Amino acid sequence: MFRLGIDVDGSKTDAILMDQDLNIVAGAKHPSTGDRISGIESALVHLLQQTDIDPREIRSVMIGTTHCYNALREENNLAKVCAIRIGQALGSIPPLFEGSESLREAMGLIYHEVAGGHEVNGQMSDQPPSRERIETFLRSIDLDRFESFAITSTFSPLNHGHEQMVADWIRETAGQEFSITLSHDLGSLGFLERENATILNAALSKVMMRALQGLDRLLHRHGIEAMIYFTQNDGTLMSYDYALRYPIRTLQSGTTNSFRGASFLTDLNNCVIVDVGKKFTHIGMLEEGFPKERWQTYRIAGVRVNLQMPEIVTLSFGAHEPVDDNMLDRIFQVIGRFQPRFEPLPIVFVGEGSAGIASRFKYPWSDVLHPRFHSYASSIGACIAPVSGQVDRMYWLDEMTREDTLEMAKKEAVQKALLAGAVPESVVVQSIKATPLAYIPSKALRVQVKAIGALS
Repeated sequence: MFRLGIDVDGSKTDAILMDQDLNIVAGAKHPSTGDRISGIESALVHLLQQTDIDPREIRSVMIGTTHCYNALREENNLAKVCAIRIGQALGSIPPLFEGSESLREAMGLIYHEVAGGHEVNGQMSDQPPSRERIETFLRSIDLDRFESFAITSTFSPLNHGHEQMVADWIRETAGQEFSITLSHDLGSLGFLERENATILNAALSKVMMRALQGLDRLLHRHGIEAMIYFTQNDGTLMSYDYALRYPIRTLQSGTTNSFRGASFLTDLNNCVIVDVGKKFTHIGMLEEGFPKERWQTYRIAGVRVNLQMPEIVTLSFGAHEPVDDNMLDRIFQVIGRFQPRFEPLPIVFVGEGSAGIASRFKYPWSDVLHPRFHSYASSIGACIAPVSGQVDRMYWLDEMTREDTLEMAKKEAVQKALLAGAVPESVVVQSIKATPLAYIPSKALRVQVKAIGALS
């Protein structure tokens, strides 16, 4: 049995083949092209030529890609989005108000507001959504201009009934061909940040599909009958279909894969990582083998979202620039932000542009490592990624105690990991966080649980 890890960014495509014991069998690189599938095929052909294995023995394919991140940064190839707001406070701040005018134009953003939504306790607001208003609005616009809908309702993480109701009306009236993103699937209670994430996901809904259309046929053509997974921002796997529904969860997967690959190559679970790519250098920290998470609001394309993201500092230089003292000093300063005060962590350099910098970088208080296969860190990180089960939900503590709620959430997260394909005996609860609803005297409790396990 073998597994295939692939990393696709704007300049190159890496592929790595590992056996069931996670030994590296072969690796290949190929320049990325506008047609991502062609780059994947070229790297795959080169990889298979290095071995005599039967392609049918490759049972899992894991892919990490920065394609959606680049699409947002370049404001290119985005789906046209119609946003629907459901709530009682109508006529307030417009959606995506912090985004640039060019970003809104790139997704052709329009929006419509309807009454409805829920209260902080999950109860329905006084006025429910009007189907007639939704249908009248849909008849008033040129539906051929749009490809995706983003639906956001007040307090939908507590009760998403109105979001689902409006989505059903849109499908019945406008047809099934539209992609629809519901905000409760992505964010927590903060309305604007959750709405922003929903709109950006809707704008990316066609990006992944267009870039990787025919991926399964490509693998079959080369004799590979395997499950396809994508890595997400936290370093775990999600299914191919799930990635197409929630492409925003892949935005930082390339860097996360590099960090996880660095951990594998050095056998370090706690360290500082410097990932030097062709154009950018990403610096972050590993905690127990996974990137340290960013708990503050995250900005994507200048827009605030409340997604789970790794804490990463990006410097605007990479392999394409000569190494100088200013570059080394900037890396040194950023590393200092992640280092503990008393026992500095080892520093690991990876990435295709890391050789020149690692050879000149000095850090007197801890080891500086530059592992073999450093240029394949991203594809290795994808290849070794575990599966996960996650729960991020608001609970209303009426009939259950806090302890019972946490136990129920843990069991649900473990079950999700098992359904995703985890080996039962390998599943552990990696993290659990319980946060009461701030500033409001209520019984609402936000519970975040993640369980991870090795891919079966």
